[in-house]
Amino acid sequence: MMISPIQNPGAALAEELQKQSEQEASATPMDSLLEQARKEGFIEDHYFRLLGRLWTVKRMMYYVYGGWAMGINLNEYPPTVAYLFGKQIYDESTHEMHYVDEILRRKWVRTQRQAFEHPYCRFVTATRVASYVFSLRALANYPQNLRIAALNLGPKVMELAWMTRFAESCPDEPVRAIFASQLPETRSHILMGRLQVERFMTKDVDVRLSRRLCAETRRDYLFLLEEIARFVLGVKEEERGEVAISADID
Repeated sequence: MMISPIQNPGAALAEELQKQSEQEASATPMDSLLEQARKEGFIEDHYFRLLGRLWTVKRMMYYVYGGWAMGINLNEYPPTVAYLFGKQIYDESTHEMHYVDEILRRKWVRTQRQAFEHPYCRFVTATRVASYVFSLRALANYPQNLRIAALNLGPKVMELAWMTRFAESCPDEPVRAIFASQLPETRSHILMGRLQVERFMTKDVDVRLSRRLCAETRRDYLFLLEEIARFVLGVKEEERGEVAISADID
């Protein structure tokens, strides 16, 4: 027997969150990068900057997921939830390695240790990248269904959108191939998000919280993309105090 969206608030919520994220992802700061790469061309330094910043974000997901893993109560969720979460961690690890492997293959640095130390790849706390990472880490204070709603039906939907555009028309073939290879797994993360929201979002308070957390996470992700785009294009960085880190997630 099928359950209608009215009886199952999670089904309607999953659809709502994904559609909102798709609307916001129709144009992102990454489009300015793609447009310039296609019209004016990128030199190697542009691509190094791009892959270096994306590698930094992906490797910091270990820090995020580590905090989340400690908060999964297996008595509250079936083993499927832990399995899907483990697969997502594995996928993120694979994506992280794609970026650093290409950096090493193109000899922008000689070793992975040098990549960690390079300014293009270094994690700095007073940045929008850090703001996004810390906001995700703070979601460890919430149940897994809320975390997954905020990430997989928020930034993951937006990531799929801009990444698809790069996979289709980025002039650099190896970079285009990296993004294309990540599309199926990113789609699966969105499907994981829908599944878990549909099955485990049953309380009104959780529905309301998930809307707020997803909106805030999307906002922080857009700030992150803007910072990456500005960095790759060499646009002047924000003045001190211009980066606002939200304290609304407690």
